[in-house]
Amino acid sequence: MEKANVKLSGIIGRYLLGIIALLGIVTLIAGAVVMHLTTRSADDTEQQIVTWLAEGKESGVYDPATLPQNADYLWEADGAEILVDIHVGSEEKLRQYASVYKTSGAEIMLDGQEVYRGEVLGDGEILFIHYSLAVPGEWIALFMIVLAYVLAILVPSVVLIAKLKRLIYHLAEEKWRKEYENSREMAQIAHDLKTPLTVIRGNADLLLETDVDDEQRESIETIIHHAERIARSVLDILERDHRH
Repeated sequence: MEKANVKLSGIIGRYLLGIIALLGIVTLIAGAVVMHLTTRSADDTEQQIVTWLAEGKESGVYDPATLPQNADYLWEADGAEILVDIHVGSEEKLRQYASVYKTSGAEIMLDGQEVYRGEVLGDGEILFIHYSLAVPGEWIALFMIVLAYVLAILVPSVVLIAKLKRLIYHLAEEKWRKEYENSREMAQIAHDLKTPLTVIRGNADLLLETDVDDEQRESIETIIHHAERIARSVLDILERDHRH
């Protein structure tokens, strides 16, 4: 039993170390992926728009063809729409923001990860821009990270269950083998006792048929009684061994 406990402790210890190691590796990879995702696309788009606006303000020329491709815009001059270009968002929502801007003057509006901003370009021109802070593929990356964490726990758990099953089968087989060997030993002992007991009982019966006094008869009957009791015990042992 002590050996089995040691083996079980070893299996569980390796299982826990394996999970810790896998979770550590997955965490490092997940951190690298998240860092990569958060430093691309969204920041680049916002920076490109800010740069585009600054350059246009400096030069006095705003070229819509050089706006980032992952940004939407609605260009108005003197209240009339002159350009619309939608790539990643909803034109309806961009128009709704334009209405809000005209009534409240909100230069920037956030809708979750969606950014809407209005810029006065001069000479009655207003540019309404939409871009997203969401990173392309972030949901797929999140799913893969969660899946990796699940597998980091699931795979060692499956291996642990398989090892525990083998250990249980081994212990059960070892227990059965020991019980079988003990049973065979007891059966052999009982068999070895059967013959001498038969001889003792037979000789005691013969002595009773001779001319013996009362005291001797009582002693012989005591021998017969105990021999019979031992013989019954031997027969019980033999019968149990036969049933097994």
